[in-house]
Amino acid sequence: MKIIIVGAGVAGLSTYLQLCKVLPSFDSHTVLIFESHKPRGDNSSRSSNPSLAEQQGLTDRAAIVGNSIALVPSSMRLLKYIDTRVYDIFKARGCVNESYTFRTARGHLIAVTSTGDKESPEEYTVSCPRYGLWECLHEVVGEDKIQYRTVSEVDLSGEKPVVRLADGGEESADLVIGADGVRSVVKKAIFGEENDRQYAPCYEGFCGVGAFIEGDIPEAIIKHRSMVFTFGPTGSFGYCSAAPQSQRKLGWWSNWGTPEAPDGNVMDPEEIRKQLRERHGTWKDPVIQNIIEEMDTDRIYPIWTTPDLPHWGEGGAVLLGDAAHTLPATSGQGAGQALEDSVVFSLLLAHYMAKAEATGGGLTVEEVVTLSIKGLYEIRYPRVATIKARSRNLYLTNKKIDNVVFEYMYYLFIYMWTNFPILGQLIVGTVFMDADERGAGEQVEEYLKKKGQ
Repeated sequence: MKIIIVGAGVAGLSTYLQLCKVLPSFDSHTVLIFESHKPRGDNSSRSSNPSLAEQQGLTDRAAIVGNSIALVPSSMRLLKYIDTRVYDIFKARGCVNESYTFRTARGHLIAVTSTGDKESPEEYTVSCPRYGLWECLHEVVGEDKIQYRTVSEVDLSGEKPVVRLADGGEESADLVIGADGVRSVVKKAIFGEENDRQYAPCYEGFCGVGAFIEGDIPEAIIKHRSMVFTFGPTGSFGYCSAAPQSQRKLGWWSNWGTPEAPDGNVMDPEEIRKQLRERHGTWKDPVIQNIIEEMDTDRIYPIWTTPDLPHWGEGGAVLLGDAAHTLPATSGQGAGQALEDSVVFSLLLAHYMAKAEATGGGLTVEEVVTLSIKGLYEIRYPRVATIKARSRNLYLTNKKIDNVVFEYMYYLFIYMWTNFPILGQLIVGTVFMDADERGAGEQVEEYLKKKGQ
């Protein structure tokens, strides 16, 4: 089997590692990885891109948001399952957060909740710069496995998918894996004209800004080994240690509602500072005020998501990660769900391929691919749809709350789901906790058993 992975981000690289691990007779298969953008080191600060329009071809690797990500315990276990080397590197470079701290803009402590999964050994949420996760995957996969060539088109009209490259090259394959982000070229090939009409990325009504500053780690983080989230009438603000605390690297982010998407993502740092002061200048946490004065980022990020798709692939092409289901930033689950996609799809592909080899031609390669794509969607779609819906519950509106009564009702809402676990599971579920205790492998086994396969 010949497989082409489009996109060397979290979804693409984790899928490659997982296929190496589970695909029968891996050395007899050919797996190519194409990535349009060469790495340029730490992308967490300034950008030379003047407009969002110029980013439309970026994969999830290149379209890096300049703040921290956090992998919840189930995602850490998936990372360990995919490759222990990636797990060890990521955990060593990140910060283990044993709790989440929730506050109000007026300085009230709402709750401190554990991030632990109560398994043995217990896993906790680990925070790290977003580019840090990609670096860990990249180191283990190896630079020699990635071809920095832009995929301009994928043709699914023939007997096999054909990938056309901007440099004039062309490759056919048995399977094309679209791990190429929210503006996926592979998704365009699958849905054709409907891709732009019905399934184009949707603006969520929120923007984000975030980066890193160097300095002493706040007591609020050290005391509880915690990530800190503050909610108020003009948005939210969060911060955490983005590396082992001895490195004194603080990651921060601010999200706010704005009905209209900005027409550019580069802004003068002083204008960003001015806007941060307008949104958070009266907030009581001195750490937030210090971050506002010390920050120097020049980028903001409108939050785009993928509409619900009727399927995630056909004609020998499949979508994984952001290409299939870009989630709101409030979910905190984008990278984790990309990892789940890679594991579930790889296990399904390996199962059907082994079955094809064992039955001596009972299944064709085309049937193996088709069954794997179908199974991925049936297993994964309900989960990511639930995550998307619950993440939106963190924000009652994308408009500023001007009424103090509504503001305190919002705080009461947050108090209820943080202090009463059963209620929290119903309201926000997977935003700050895991909704599905089954591992990806168990989900696949259960699915195959149900299907009699």
